[in-house]
Amino acid sequence: MAAKIGIPRGMYYYKHFPFTKTFLTEIGAEIVPSPETTKEILDKGVQYCIDDACLPVKVYHGHAHYLRDKADFLLIPRLTSISKGEYICPKFGGLPEMVKYSVPQLPRILDVEVNMLRSRWGLDKALYRLAYGLGIKNPFRIRQAAGKALSAHRSFKGRVLEGHSPNDVIDGKPPKYINGRDTVGLVAHPYLLYDSYINMNLLNKLTERGIRYVTTEMVDPHIIEQRCMELPKRMFWSSGKELIGSALYLMDNSRIDGVLFLTAFSCGIDSLVGEFIEKYARRDYRKPFMVLNIDEHTGDAGFNTRIEAFKDLLNGRCKDATDLSSHG
Repeated sequence: MAAKIGIPRGMYYYKHFPFTKTFLTEIGAEIVPSPETTKEILDKGVQYCIDDACLPVKVYHGHAHYLRDKADFLLIPRLTSISKGEYICPKFGGLPEMVKYSVPQLPRILDVEVNMLRSRWGLDKALYRLAYGLGIKNPFRIRQAAGKALSAHRSFKGRVLEGHSPNDVIDGKPPKYINGRDTVGLVAHPYLLYDSYINMNLLNKLTERGIRYVTTEMVDPHIIEQRCMELPKRMFWSSGKELIGSALYLMDNSRIDGVLFLTAFSCGIDSLVGEFIEKYARRDYRKPFMVLNIDEHTGDAGFNTRIEAFKDLLNGRCKDATDLSSHG
């Protein structure tokens, strides 16, 4: 019987699930992803996670709790680096221990380390260790599965770059056409932007108001890399680099009418990156810019008020683009 591998729907899920699913399926495992975030999942995450953790980490704990009696294993990789010469956010490295020692009665956790700081071979080593841990010893089968997983990942990234939502691509849904006058840039980590429960259905709320959007994942990585080369110092956090590079591009793009920066309280990297982006928006650009902070206590009414305020800024800019400060 195939081993059941639980995949929590959080953190890296919205960037790497097609890769993970393809690899595990090809080596004979059965994938059990958790459902979309609900109040019950969030409440369990808040209950079992430490208070000082950011909202996405708390949500991840809730998804792990949901899967504890539904799978033989729980896949929580230790993501140290996913790009040569760069580290990923520290919370990804400590996630396996946080979940293991906080959520009771979990199945065995598969916590292989992915470290591509010096070479992409770090990914290959992790895949072999993962397969060996599941009893798969055939190197050819593992290598073949890795190749198919990379192809699935490239296809997924290509469709997102074309403007498709990662959720739609993962679920096999047709793309949504948004008929609107304004287009905004959405700068945020994917685990905030595509979890409709914790961001209070932000994407649909923008769509209902006739606002199109371009997200960080829809900006070409080569453009992000080029814009980050303009910085006085190298940004060695991969997640922070993606936010800064995409924000600079979107603020400079004449087709983008404004920029929204979505962040979570207690996020260490965002506290630095958000300040940097806001400084540039204020000093160098004449577009509406707004920061939306969320945590487990954020209310829907106040969130709606801020979106309406941002829409008013967009409308005001269209009427008189010379009479609006860059800071919304």
